[in-house]
Amino acid sequence: MKILHTSDWHIGQTFYDYDRTEEHKHFFAQLSEIVRDEKPDLLLVSGDLFHTSAPSIAAQELYNESLLQLRDEALAFGGMHIILIAGNHDSSSKLDVDGLLWKYFNADVVGTVPRDNDESLENRAFYDHIFSKHIVPVRKTRESEVLGYVVAVPHCYPQNFPNINPEDGKEERMKGFIALLLEKVAEVNTEGLPVILTAHTFVTGSNIKGHDAIIVGGLDNSDIGTFGSGWDYLALGHIHFPQEIKGSDGKARYSGSPFPMNFEEDYDHFVNIVEIEKRGEMPRVRQIPIEPLYKMVTLSAKELPEGRSSCMDLLPLLRNYPPHKKAYIRLEVLETGELPQDYIQRVKIALTGKMARYCLVKQEIPDKPTEGEGIQLTAAQVSTLSPREMAEIIAPGLFEKREDGYAELFDQAVSNVSEHIG
Repeated sequence: MKILHTSDWHIGQTFYDYDRTEEHKHFFAQLSEIVRDEKPDLLLVSGDLFHTSAPSIAAQELYNESLLQLRDEALAFGGMHIILIAGNHDSSSKLDVDGLLWKYFNADVVGTVPRDNDESLENRAFYDHIFSKHIVPVRKTRESEVLGYVVAVPHCYPQNFPNINPEDGKEERMKGFIALLLEKVAEVNTEGLPVILTAHTFVTGSNIKGHDAIIVGGLDNSDIGTFGSGWDYLALGHIHFPQEIKGSDGKARYSGSPFPMNFEEDYDHFVNIVEIEKRGEMPRVRQIPIEPLYKMVTLSAKELPEGRSSCMDLLPLLRNYPPHKKAYIRLEVLETGELPQDYIQRVKIALTGKMARYCLVKQEIPDKPTEGEGIQLTAAQVSTLSPREMAEIIAPGLFEKREDGYAELFDQAVSNVSEHIG
């Protein structure tokens, strides 16, 4: 079985008020070409299909049109199953409703995890519903033979997983839920077909380069042991940095986001091609690079020649920036006081007629004040700080050498407030 693994599309994202539809179309054009060239049996998308739980009509249209286009491309070589799961950015219930229609196009969308007041093993109707929803036989077409199985685990908070083992606390519910599904797959997989597990979560110890700690902190961590055994490849979503999970012997990976979602994602982006012949065989994984339409570019005063460190010295770089080069521009300046009042206007004038898009000016943050010193930050500096960074400036050492989970509680509180406001 050949799998095309991707995740974290974030359709509908706007970046500093810039619409990114053109970039998503550019990605889907590349994905269509990969489907034509690789002829996968399965397209597997591991969550965060949309950027918000209430995507715009335009975002939903792009999602529908792109999936149908990928499906049509696959029909030319005999078909391709499509399986998608909900991420923490998605409306899981809305995806479930739309998923009823997608089944007619050989696409399975797994949004919510079923809940029931009677979760005892004697409640066969409830468990049959779980098995039919979260265990998906892979077929190139709706009528063709089964090539393997996907165990689909969308984003779900620990307390919302079914309580398979009543003695387990909420943190163990996900582990028990996955173990139950894998046990059922082992029963039905009498032909030794490949088993793929997909989940949208933060695996402890993952490289979170490009993520705000608060965003990661707002999603519950899962140790690699949570996923048990009985699968041949673990297709993960949520972390945007593409990587192999330590301790998985090369069998668990984040495919990563298809193109940069912020300035910190200054690394290459990929989709994964995974090939597995039979149950118990090591997966063969290849990364296929995705070329972003717009680059994330930071112009820093620190990189200017000696003697030139003013924010004004960056303006010639903008005026000389190639007019047809598409990029998002961030400026890093060294001034610790207020910038000239007309500085942003000067920046925009310097980029007039160019394809580059100005986003922000990031001022250098002064050293943490010593005890007894006053704290003086400009409005521009404050706007670049996360709540965690602000707390550390106001109270140096607040999160250091504490083993009581204080930092995680702080991040969770900020995440809850952000969700409530947004």
